[in-house]
Amino acid sequence: MPRARELPDPKLRIGVDNLPVNGADRFRYDADFMTMRKIGVMQDFPNAEKRKLRGERAALERDVESANLAAQRAGLRREIALAWLELYFAQQARAPLVELVGELQLQLDTVSAAIAAGRQNTADALALRGAEVAAQDRVIEQDRTIERARYALAAWLRDEVSRPLANPPDTSVFDHPPTALLANLHEHPEQRIYAEREALARTDAALAANSKKSDWSLEVAYGQRGPAFSNMISVMVSIDLPWEAEKRQDRDLAAKRLLAEQAQAQAEEARRMHEAELRGFYADWQTAGVRTERFEKLLLPLARERVAAALAAYRGGRGELGVVLEARRAETETRLGFVQAQLERARAWAKLNFLLPHEGQP
Repeated sequence: MPRARELPDPKLRIGVDNLPVNGADRFRYDADFMTMRKIGVMQDFPNAEKRKLRGERAALERDVESANLAAQRAGLRREIALAWLELYFAQQARAPLVELVGELQLQLDTVSAAIAAGRQNTADALALRGAEVAAQDRVIEQDRTIERARYALAAWLRDEVSRPLANPPDTSVFDHPPTALLANLHEHPEQRIYAEREALARTDAALAANSKKSDWSLEVAYGQRGPAFSNMISVMVSIDLPWEAEKRQDRDLAAKRLLAEQAQAQAEEARRMHEAELRGFYADWQTAGVRTERFEKLLLPLARERVAAALAAYRGGRGELGVVLEARRAETETRLGFVQAQLERARAWAKLNFLLPHEGQP
């Protein structure tokens, strides 16, 4: 940064030189010819390379903070997306359970009428009633899950959470291809922090090495003596003398180099961790996508066909009510499994899709 490359501020020096402290002229500044009131200016001149490195260090400190802010923003977007998806799919999972309760109530009304007419036994009504109560209990439990998900989202969005949820995003495609992100791990928000810290540590090591080079300072002062004596001007130049560098500067340099090596090792460890994490998220997304497709094309149609076959057999007097109830339960579980597979794909999608800023976002 430009300011860090500039010379340090000059120093104003004011004082008294050679003031007598005993004898007849003690504490008089206008009696002895050596005594003078002095005012001057001193300026330090660090070497040019040091000023350049200080500027680079200041810029790197800014970059570290900028990388931290970018990582926090990416994490915030990701957490909000995950909370939104949890609420959306919790609501989606409620629908099959509510439908199951409605169908069981309808069947219970039908069976009750058949029992009254003497065409159905009481055991079937009890089985239906038990299944209905169990289904209602699952609806209550799902309502609790929805409320918890709503509270989690409200922690981020406050009153906005009361608005109806829009349609979910297409979790089958990404704004940033995961394969491209894997090939450019330096763009990972958290990886950028480690990279900037490593560069900062190396600049600190370069500054420590530069401490062996001398800086210098210039002082110009004006001395006012008594009326009988001439006033004087002083010009002084000071030069640093690095002495016994092996006990001072070399030790500082060795410590800074070790810190730079540590920062490099941490960056490499973070790179491996982030690569494994991204590959894991991508594997989760692919697997959940395959499962979602299998539910749509195979499992859901089979579950519906099983229910239809069980109902047809029961209505034709060739099947039992327990078979119908089991088929209904299996269909509901399949639908819930489909929602869970969609949620798993959405979670992995959010963790990958919100790593980098979207277009128009900081």
